Amino acid sequence: MFLMKREELKELLAERQGPCVSIYMPTEKGSIETRQNPVRLRKLLKEAERKLTASGVRTLAAKELLMPAGRMLEDNLFWQYQTGGLAVFLSKNIKRAYTLPLEFSEMAAVGDRFCVKQLLPLFAEDGRFYVLALSQRSVKLYQCSRYSAAEVDLRRAPRSIADLLELNPREKQLQFHAQSAGGAARGRAGMFHGHAEDTDEEKENVLTYFHSVDRGVNAALSPAGGPLVLAGVDYLTRIYEKANSYPRLAEGRIAGNPAELRPEELKDRAWELVRPGFEAAARSAVKRYGQLQDTPRASNRLKTILQAAGEGRVAELFVSAKDQRWGIYDDESGVIDVHASPDPCDMELLELCAARTLDHGGQVYALEPEKMPGRAPAAAVFRY
Repeated sequence: MFLMKREELKELLAERQGPCVSIYMPTEKGSIETRQNPVRLRKLLKEAERKLTASGVRTLAAKELLMPAGRMLEDNLFWQYQTGGLAVFLSKNIKRAYTLPLEFSEMAAVGDRFCVKQLLPLFAEDGRFYVLALSQRSVKLYQCSRYSAAEVDLRRAPRSIADLLELNPREKQLQFHAQSAGGAARGRAGMFHGHAEDTDEEKENVLTYFHSVDRGVNAALSPAGGPLVLAGVDYLTRIYEKANSYPRLAEGRIAGNPAELRPEELKDRAWELVRPGFEAAARSAVKRYGQLQDTPRASNRLKTILQAAGEGRVAELFVSAKDQRWGIYDDESGVIDVHASPDPCDMELLELCAARTLDHGGQVYALEPEKMPGRAPAAAVFRY
C-alpha cells in the first residue's frame, strides 16, 4: 500500500474542472468476500454514470471518464490485496485510486469538486499514525487509523540485515547468531556478531542497518505525518532511537517481538500510546463548542453552518464521519432541501460544509457519531 499525503489532499481540494467523480467503498478480505469487491465497484460506477448523465454529460463522455476505474474490475491481483477502504477520484485532470486504512461508507458522488470528507480522519486529530515493527530478520511499516492497519511499501529500505549486506559487501563478515530457544536465553532476540565478538561493533552494525531503514521511513512519510510508534525488543528500539530522524517519534514503545503480533494487535497497542495526543485537540474544540453553544458563535443547524461556511466564518467544524446528508442548498436564497435518499443531482451537504470550511482555512474534525456535540451530524464554532 502507498500512502496518501497531505499534498495530494490539497490537489483534490483544488480541482474545480468538473465533473468530478468521487467513489468510496469498503473492501472485504478473504477468498469469498473478495469476490464481492468488484461487484460493489461495478454498482457504484453505474450509479456515477447515472448521475453524470443526469447532470447533462453525454453518455459516451461519461463512460470515457469512468473508464480508468472500469479497468480495475478485471484486475484480479488488485482485488486480492485490498485492505481497508477504496477511494476513487476521476476528473479531466485527476485519475486516482487509493487503498486506505479507513472504514468508508459507500458513496458515488458527482459534482464540480471532489468529496473529501471521508478522507479527513487521515489528516485530522483522530487521524493516522504508524507502527515500525523492528526485528533483525525483517522490518515492516504499517499505516494505521484507530480502526485498521495496512502495510506500507518501504521501497527504499533494506528489509533485513541480509539485504543490507548485499548493499554493503565489505560488511559480509558480519554474522547473525540466533539465541538458543531454551535455558536462560529463552525469549531473547538474536544478536549480530562480528568475528571479534565486540559488543560495540555489534551495535554499530545494527545502527548502520537502522540508518538505512530510517531513510526509507522518511522517504515514505512526510515530515507532517502522524506519530511513529516503535515495536521491538528493547535492544533494537534503543538503537533505532539513535538512527531516527523522523520528527514525530512517539515516546512509548510496543515491547517484545513484533513478529508474534498480528498487524491489528500492533495497531491496537499503538493506539493506546498515541490516543491522548490525538484526542486532546478535538476535546478542546468540543469544549469550546459547549461553552458557546447557546450564543451566536456556535450552531448545529445545517443551514446556518452552510451559510457561515460559505462566508468564511467557520473556525472549527465537527462532522460525523459516518453520516451523510443528501439534498440541495441554494446560496442566494438560503433554501435547503434534505432528501431521505439521494436524487441524481443532489450534493452531500456535510461534504459541502467541510469543503467550504477548508477553503477558508478552518479546522475540520471528522468524529464518530457518538462523539458529535449534541449528536447532530454537523456542528460549528464561528469566528464571529
